[in-house]
Parts: sequence; structure tokens; C-alpha cells
Amino acid sequence: MRRWLLALVPALLLLLLLLPGTTAYGAQQLAPAEGPQAQTFGIQPSGADQPDDRGAFSYAATPGAVVKDHVAVWNYGDQPLTLRLYPADAFNTDAGGYDVLPEGKPSTQAGTWLKAAADALTVPARSRQIVPFTLAVPADATPGDHPAGIVAALRQESKDAQGNAVTVDQRVGARVNIRVSGTLRAELTVESARVVHHPSLNPLDTGRTTVSYTVRNSGNVRLGGKQAVRVTNLLGSVATGQAPADLQELLPGNAVSYRVDVSGAYPAFLGTAGITIDPLPIGGDRDPGLTSTVHKQRYADIPWALLAVLLPLALGGTWWWRGRRRRARLAAARPVARPAAAPVGAALLLLALLTAAQFAGAPHAAAADTGTIAFDYPAGHDDDAIDLLTSGPCPDPAADYLSMRITGEGFPPEGAPLAGTVAATAYRQAAGGGYVLPLSNTLRVVANRSGAGALHGAYTITAVCRAKVNPAPLREFSGVLTFTTPTTWQTAAVAPEGVIHEAPLDPAKAAPAPGTASTPARGGEQTAAQQRASGLGAGSWAAIVGGLLLIGWVAVPPLRRRLTRGAAPKGAPAEAAEQPEPAEQPVPAEAAETDPAEAVPAAQGSAE
Repeated sequence: MRRWLLALVPALLLLLLLLPGTTAYGAQQLAPAEGPQAQTFGIQPSGADQPDDRGAFSYAATPGAVVKDHVAVWNYGDQPLTLRLYPADAFNTDAGGYDVLPEGKPSTQAGTWLKAAADALTVPARSRQIVPFTLAVPADATPGDHPAGIVAALRQESKDAQGNAVTVDQRVGARVNIRVSGTLRAELTVESARVVHHPSLNPLDTGRTTVSYTVRNSGNVRLGGKQAVRVTNLLGSVATGQAPADLQELLPGNAVSYRVDVSGAYPAFLGTAGITIDPLPIGGDRDPGLTSTVHKQRYADIPWALLAVLLPLALGGTWWWRGRRRRARLAAARPVARPAAAPVGAALLLLALLTAAQFAGAPHAAAADTGTIAFDYPAGHDDDAIDLLTSGPCPDPAADYLSMRITGEGFPPEGAPLAGTVAATAYRQAAGGGYVLPLSNTLRVVANRSGAGALHGAYTITAVCRAKVNPAPLREFSGVLTFTTPTTWQTAAVAPEGVIHEAPLDPAKAAPAPGTASTPARGGEQTAAQQRASGLGAGSWAAIVGGLLLIGWVAVPPLRRRLTRGAAPKGAPAEAAEQPEPAEQPVPAEAAETDPAEAVPAAQGSAE
């Protein structure tokens, strides 16, 4: 039987190969789809005779002005192309890109100011044509930037193998920016800010905070910008989110929406999200006087997981206490033994040992090393958001904490705090090992809170590495800025370009800092380190729980005795509950021979 099967298999394979309309696998071959092929063409600014090196059309004009210019259209293919040429208004896409209206949608702004000499043209293969156009600025044009574009478009229509219509629309364009003279306003505003905290099931985890907002160009000039999103909880802990992409070119009246996730700030019932926008002029534009925008949004961050752990404990403790109180009320007449002095002394001794263990586990103070602080800009204003860069890491980056203060004229001798004491792992570490320290408040806000008044002269900003418990400085970094006017400052300590606002350090490329055992993880592991730093250690929890139990051990017996005295029978002395029952005395013979009839009244009187 097996020999017959082995002989049939080759015969069946040969039969399949000989069947018409099939391949070796028996699948019918389909004809390739046919459609229009993409063509290669381009457009660029040009002079009357040949293209020039301008990257875009840029004009400064007055209302009513007329400007004549040229645009070159290229055909890089091997076949002649018939292209349509039209101007259109420009706008920002949802992702912040630059685009122009399609041909079927009419323009209402600067696109109507442009008029090309030809609406369509045929460009021979591998050649170019130069087309003149006219810009006529209306007499009532408003001051500021008016963006537009000149577009060359090619539409090809055909059918595929199934007879379906296929249309390919290709467009290329050249940017046109027209700045009309007058009062210029450079302003970026934050709108529709919304903050939502997503708690974790782990009671010691920080969870995740989502910050959504929209950046709108509410001025009349195009602007770029850098962004930063920070979250601060009620205890002063600060966490910085992954910086959103920089604004490349936000046109007047346009807006772009962002969404940033921030981890590292432990929920403390109420938090504040800070959104900082630093506007930047577009390359080639004159700085019209830019001011940073700081928007703060409060939100609720309730530690539900921690409450879910503490609530059953509280209910169980209440039930246990009520039960002991009920049992004490029932046993009010029985003597209550006082706790021995030895267990109380042992409890206090154990509590002291646990407390000493906490301080013993903390890093010991040593002579503080010194380093420097660099600023992200060489000059700024008192209402600017400032980011700092330390010259190196803390001695123990995984366990140390950081605090910041400012000293100088008008501030207290010990300085005014710039940020709370935060785990060093909560800050981003730059490529050189230093920390990027964002200030949660501007210098103007710090001066007003401290009563410093107007700032002038030199001020020193100091970042201090310290242990979690011991406040002695382990390493200090300092930098000086000088206020030349009450609102403007300058400094010689400037961080290298691209270091403060660079992408987070790759953990595979991070080098260990001198004198440290390891370098804290970056990127995806930073959140875990921040989560560990935001909670209490195992020793701390043991000390807290042990202390509570010992306090209860010492305090509950006196409280129980007080409650027992309060529950004594009416008319009985308060001390009766604590007096031991008298030992049973022998009854005299005379009492034993008393007439029972005479004993009844005495017994009734005792009962009463």
C-alpha cells in the first residue's frame, strides 16, 4: 500500500504543473496594476534670468506696496509636463507643519495678494521655466506677518487593471512671507490646559500625570519656541516630563496641541502642572522683544491605592478599640493589672534603637565638594523660566537629594529656597554627568515671596547635594548672575548649546561619574528610580509601624483604666474599679449562729 502512495505523489504533482492558468502552487497569476507614475518636478525663487539662492520669498512692505518677482519651475523627468501654478494661503497642520490650501479651496488672506503671469505652463523634459508674478499689498493690510505659498501642481488620471479610476495629485510649493510695517506683537499663549492624574495600583508608586494643552500664536509675527512641562505636588516635589518637540514656525493665529506624560511626583491630594513656553524668533527675523509664557494648572492627585491600604487598617483598628472598650465596660468591677515597668522600658528602648537605625542608615556628612552651575541663556529677564546645569553629579546619585537656594541683596542671609528637597534621580542628567535643574518659579516670584523687592547686583544660586535625613551638604554647585537693571540679568556661566535642552541620556552611553559606584539609569528606567525615591525605604516603614505599635502598647493601658473608672457603677467610688477584691475572711461563730430572719434585712440593704 505504501508503494502505491509513493508512486501516486509524483504523478499528482506533474498533473498540477500541466494544468492551464495555474502556477506551481496552483495560484492564478494576476496582471500587475497599472496607474499613473509619479513625476519629479520642483519650484524655487528666481531672478528674471536664472534661479537664485533664496530658500523662500520674504518681503517687508508697507500697505499699498507693489512688488514684482519671479519663480522658477523645474521638470526633472524625461517627459514634458503640463503644470498648474497658483498662490494660496498658508497654515499650520495639526502636527505643527507648514502647508498651503488645496487648489479647490479659495484663499482669503495673503494668497489673494499674489498673481502669477500664467496659471498653467508646459515645461519640457529636463528643463525649467521662469514665471513672473506680482505682489500687491492692500492699503488696509494689518501690521505683522502674512504667510502664503506659490504652488506648482500636477494631476494625472488613469484606470487600473480592474477598471477603477486612479487619480494622483502632486504638489510642490515655495513659501512666501510678507511682513507689513507697523506695531509688531510677539506672543505665544497656552490654551485649553487639562491635567489628569492616572494613579497606580502600587501604593508607593507615583503614577502618571497627563498634561494636555494648546499653544496659540496670539501675536502678529511668526515664532518658534521651546517648551517644558513640570509637575509639582503639595509637598514641593518636582518632576519634569519629556520635552515636547520645539515649535519650528507657528504662524499668526494658528495653534498646535500637545500631550505630555509626567512621572515622578508622588500624589499628595493637590498638584500643579507648569507649562513654560520660551518663544524664539524665526531665523533671519529681528527679535521683537520676546517674553516667556508660564501657565499653571491645578489638579487633584489623590493616592487611592494608599488610601485603600490605610482605610481597612483604620477600620480594623476602630473595631479592635471598640471591642476592647466593650470588654473593659463589662469587666469594670474586676481589677485591672498595671503594665510592668520592664515591658514599657523595653518598648521605649526598642523605639530608640529603631530611630537610631534610621540615622545610622543615612549617609554620613563629609566635607562638601564644590562645583559650578551654568545657565541656559547668557541674559534674560526676571520673569523668564530658567534651567540650570550642574558641573557634575551628586556623590551618590541613586540616594542623594538636591535642594536649591538664592543668596544676595534683599534675601535672608541663609538664602531663599528656589525648589523643595527632591531626589536627585528626579532630575534629568546631561551627557557630561551634570543635572538639568528647572526652576519651578521665576526670580520675580521668588523675590516677591521673600520680600526682596527690586533685584540689583550679583546673586548666587546654589544647588546642594544632601542625604535624605542628614541636612549636611555633601556637594555644592554655585553660579552667579548679575542684575544690570531691576528686570534684566546677565551671566558669564552659560551651558554649551544643546546640552540643557538635549534628548535624555541613553543608559547604554552613560559613563559613571568619578567617585561613584554607579550612574542612575536614564530613559525608560528613570521613572522607576523616581518612583523609588518618592516613597519611604523599608527601614523607615519598619520604624513608623514599630513606633505606632509601641506607642499604642504604652498609651492604651492608661486609657483603658480611665475608661474603666468612667464606667464604674453609679454611687461607687471612682477608685473602686482599681481596688483588688478583699480576701475572703473567716466568719465568726456568733455571726454563723445569727437567726436567718434577722439577716434578710441586712442582705436587702446591701443590695440596695
